[in-house]
Order: sequence, then structure tokens, then C-alpha cells
Amino acid sequence: MATHMRELIEYHGVNRCAYGKLPYFKQINRDFTFCVSMQKPDIEQIVKVWVKPDIVQQKIVVTPIGTSLEGQRVTGYKVMVMGDIMYKVEYVVLEASQSLHTAHVTIPFCGDIVLPEEFNTNSIVITSVSVEDIYSEPMDTRCIYNNITMMLIADLC
Repeated sequence: MATHMRELIEYHGVNRCAYGKLPYFKQINRDFTFCVSMQKPDIEQIVKVWVKPDIVQQKIVVTPIGTSLEGQRVTGYKVMVMGDIMYKVEYVVLEASQSLHTAHVTIPFCGDIVLPEEFNTNSIVITSVSVEDIYSEPMDTRCIYNNITMMLIADLC
């Protein structure tokens, strides 16, 4: 996992590896607002953000065959991928001491990947998740807006 800087915020957890040929994948965005608990001091500036996704469950579901309203070819099978994003932020407090504090939360995510028409229900489906981008911005002294872009990948064995 790589570290990169954007607007003085250091982001950890972004995958910078080039993808090879990915026949079964889907990009998803998870945006959320995170507010620090009342026990924590106010936010002056975000310093670092850590993101680590984890797949908790996957399930093969049967779908209709055809074309969706969005124009996607639906083949009759999808794999639903459910997981959690472990999110942690380090920030400078809005006090004269200018000390650093951290806060964390777990955010759920869910997405689906269309499987091929010739999918065999006895096949083993191995799913993975990769973070492509993270964006965090303070909304006020208590809350942060976040957007995490992830790639869900399915490999058939």
C-alpha cells in the first residue's frame, strides 16, 4: 500500500499497483460523514488518514438475464461482496496546545460483480478489494466528509 499527499493531508492505504487484465470487477464509491465523539477535542486540521478495507462475506446470487436500465449486461449470476472499511484520522486539535489526536470508525460497504454467462455454480469465487483513492475534507470543527473509491475484484477457480 502506498502513501500519498494531497492538500497537506497524508493518505495511507491506497493501492498504487497497476492492474493486469481484470475480467470481473466493479468500482464502487463509499462516501460518509465522520464526526468525532464529544470526548474528543475539536478539529483544526487533518494530518493523516488511514483506510483498510476488509471483506467480511460474499454470496453468489441469481439474477435475471438481460440488459439493465443502465445498459449493463446481466448474465444471471452476481457475487455480492460485503465488508468493512477501517477508517482512522489523525488531526491537530483546535486548542493552543496544537496536540495531535486520532479518531476511528468502521464503515460498512457492499457491492456486486457480474459473473460470466458460463459461470458454473461449483466454481470457487475469490474476491478481493483494493482502495483506488481517498478524499477527506473537514466540514466544520467536529465532522469530516470522506469519499473512498474501491475496486472489487472476482477471480474464478
